[in-house]
Amino acid sequence: MSYLIPTLKALALHGAANQFISISTRQFGKELGISQQMASNRLVKLAEMELIKRRRGGSRGQDILITREGLAVLRKEFGDYQRIFEETKDIEISGQISSGLGEGQYYLGQEEYLSQIQEKLGFKPFPGTLNITVTPEEYSKLDLLPSSALIQIGGFEAQGRTFGKADCIPVLVEKIECAIIIPKRSHHTDVLEIISKVQLREKLGLKDGDGILVKVEL
Repeated sequence: MSYLIPTLKALALHGAANQFISISTRQFGKELGISQQMASNRLVKLAEMELIKRRRGGSRGQDILITREGLAVLRKEFGDYQRIFEETKDIEISGQISSGLGEGQYYLGQEEYLSQIQEKLGFKPFPGTLNITVTPEEYSKLDLLPSSALIQIGGFEAQGRTFGKADCIPVLVEKIECAIIIPKRSHHTDVLEIISKVQLREKLGLKDGDGILVKVEL
């Protein structure tokens, strides 16, 4: 879909990345160099793909907001251009320690996950994750990573339920080898879940609210 990026970009330049904007399909079509009907069809398609939200607007037509998924598409495009035109450097992501719901301990207690992580990352993870709350700007730095930086963890079935796939990204936290783990089904873009062979909170004396830096070496 060659029109996807240009259409999202045009909407973002109008401010739709941060709030609902009122837009006329006639004017929007002129801006993109296409007919009003084609502009309307594009917006319908983007809404069906859940890349934008639409609602009935005032006299100007309809209100549009780019969704989190739509912004992720634009960030990926932005990351690609950065890798083309800028020298690749290590990436540092800053955030604050926060408490999770204990889900990490449950999932890391599954032998299939444990064995895959040990085989692919070289360490057996402590049964639990360190949660780091980050801003959208900090989280979006992950979009700068090449696909080769992602280590895939396969899904499986056990105990009558399905456990999904995940991506892992090797990182350093205070010089300790760790990894960010991102479940494929997750839509969270404000929390990094970190796995390590040690209990990071205890090892580093961390508590909720403490600042922390995660480093991705490229």
